[in-house]
Amino acid sequence: MTLEEKLLEILQRSASLEAMDWLEKECAAQRADFVQRSFYYAFSGVSRRFDKKGALTLQDGDADELGAEVPGFTLEGWDQFRLGRVILLLVLAEQGEEVFNETLGKLLGTADLREQAAIYSALPLLPGGEKLVELAIDGLRTNIVDVFDSIALGNPFPAKHFSDEAWNQMVLKALFISRPVFRIVGVDERANANLAVSMSDLAHERWAAGRWVSPELWRSCQGELSDQIVEDMKRLVESEEPGQREAVALVVAGSDGRLKPLRDKIPNLIEEVNAGTLTWDHVGRKYGNAQFSVFNDQQSDKK
Repeated sequence: MTLEEKLLEILQRSASLEAMDWLEKECAAQRADFVQRSFYYAFSGVSRRFDKKGALTLQDGDADELGAEVPGFTLEGWDQFRLGRVILLLVLAEQGEEVFNETLGKLLGTADLREQAAIYSALPLLPGGEKLVELAIDGLRTNIVDVFDSIALGNPFPAKHFSDEAWNQMVLKALFISRPVFRIVGVDERANANLAVSMSDLAHERWAAGRWVSPELWRSCQGELSDQIVEDMKRLVESEEPGQREAVALVVAGSDGRLKPLRDKIPNLIEEVNAGTLTWDHVGRKYGNAQFSVFNDQQSDKK
């Protein structure tokens, strides 16, 4: 089964028969005789055939099959609109390089927010990855959360293609706008010393302003222990802020002997890390945006 066939199979579980019949006919027509204008109409026409609130029906094994084709690729959080458009983009990807680049550029230039999200979500499935890097970086400048998320979260494209500088900027922005870092594909593998320094600096800025510091911030510091970060861990092991001691335990458990003295301060948490019941993903899921708001409100009330 090809990737497109698998995506069609998933989409048809939740979409109407009429919508699927229309999509399959459009794909066949564009393959037989690609016409840029009619492709634009089809891409836009998804919104008239599919349910904009229609969640996808995923089954056991879907993630493994998709991951085998494109490591790190996921449909988590996708709707019928997005998947229908991505399937059309796979047809576009079969056209020549010149037609593909021109059509994709024009499409993105006129796309609404949902269409932009579909295009960015499709990046790991499209040809010419390196040529699409600037497109993705430009997309991350948005202040629209759904568009940012389509690039940064559940998308393996940045981890595979971004420079360290572009990667670091993306992760930092994710923290600035309170996005779930645990959903960034490759967040552990792409950790680097410069990012760790920036993370610590960000934490100090937030502390100085009396603001919440996400425990997920420290995930990119694990294995990159500057003197300042070591001191940060010593501070946080005594913290009453939600999630901070859990973050320290995760950093300590994966670090060298410089942080060994902290183990005795959080033995139960270290045991949870060693048992696999405390992970960075667990911390990310537990301390979400609501926790940020509650903590910041509490701090404001104290002033």
